[in-house]
Amino acid sequence: MLLPTASSFDLGSSSLPAPSLLHSDADGHLRTIKTLVHSTIKIPPTFALPSPILSLRLGNWVKLICGASFEDAADVRNLSLVYTLAGVDCIDCAADAPVVNAVNEGIEAAMSIAMVKRSWVMISVNDDEEDLHFRKAEFDPEDCPSDCPRPCEKVCPATAISLQWVLQEDDTEQNNRLGQLKGGVITERCYGCGRCFSVCPYDRISGYYLF
Repeated sequence: MLLPTASSFDLGSSSLPAPSLLHSDADGHLRTIKTLVHSTIKIPPTFALPSPILSLRLGNWVKLICGASFEDAADVRNLSLVYTLAGVDCIDCAADAPVVNAVNEGIEAAMSIAMVKRSWVMISVNDDEEDLHFRKAEFDPEDCPSDCPRPCEKVCPATAISLQWVLQEDDTEQNNRLGQLKGGVITERCYGCGRCFSVCPYDRISGYYLF
């Protein structure tokens, strides 16, 4: 769930480097983003946003919720960069060291691009064995019927389900070619929204909780 800021910058998702590229060639891509920001947004030299504490006092404090079970560090890093530039007061993330590091990398990258405040980092921990924020979906794609239209893959907002048909040689006398569904849930991307549970026509998808 992403909470919009009162005034946000439209960087355009197509203009940002791919997550893996931003990490592997950070300096070069940060220069590209910095040029993009300053050429399109025209940030005034005296531009300043209120501190998170002042935002709380003014009643306009904004938090970006990456998701307690969302562990895609590359995406979290890019989200943190963009939303820090947009002026978010706090970034909430999973209690996972690479994810927390990714948040800080995104914040520091944003601060090197423009004179923006440092967002707070909030880490979500689980104190309830059935907290939906810490849920993950799971299923065995090999149990899926061959005629399944795969609505789970289409409905997932995080593109956390990836399925492919893999052809295999049949060991019977007819030597027919059979297909088998491979893939499933990409654990790092799944944040437990549960949308795939209700659309599965064969009720094959279940959830488990992180502790």
